[in-house]
Amino acid sequence: MREAPTLEEVIKQLIKLPKFWISLLYGSLLSFVPIVNIFAFGYLYQVFRGVQHLGVPALPPWHNWRELFLDGVRFTIVWICYWIVPILLAAVFSSTLTHLGLGVFSGILFFSIILLSNILFITALSHYKIQENFKVLLSFRYIFNNARTVFPDLIIPSVIFLGFFLWLLPFYGIGLFGGFLLLVTCASLHHY
Repeated sequence: MREAPTLEEVIKQLIKLPKFWISLLYGSLLSFVPIVNIFAFGYLYQVFRGVQHLGVPALPPWHNWRELFLDGVRFTIVWICYWIVPILLAAVFSSTLTHLGLGVFSGILFFSIILLSNILFITALSHYKIQENFKVLLSFRYIFNNARTVFPDLIIPSVIFLGFFLWLLPFYGIGLFGGFLLLVTCASLHHY
């Protein structure tokens, strides 16, 4: 079995792909607009599947908008369950800690949950991709156990995603799409 490439190799391979910058631009622009961002999420799901299948970074063409939309709905449901919900719960808990005078801990907790939710999301997406049945998202114990297993391999891409997203927060579409593009590519190359 071939060893997974390093993060640096993945970034270099992605940037060298034909139409990388065009794909990044399309996905970023679509990610700025709520509801329309489902098409960008569909593209990310197609990248996730394609890279796992091919074993190398690859970008699908931007066509078949119906398929992009359907894949986007799949991605969005997993994203809401395993990325948005944990972050919202962490925000509520962090707010409670801040009101109790433990603001330092609330910030640490909140950013830790964001890092963990990236890994949890990728694990759930991988689990969902096998059967494409939303019932598998209810396998919380399985998904959490797998997230613990893949944590060492995905923590650096998760930190890069968070840094990229926060750095480009005023341009959140670029940060969100570009960060997830890197994260799903890295995860796919590790076969999660």
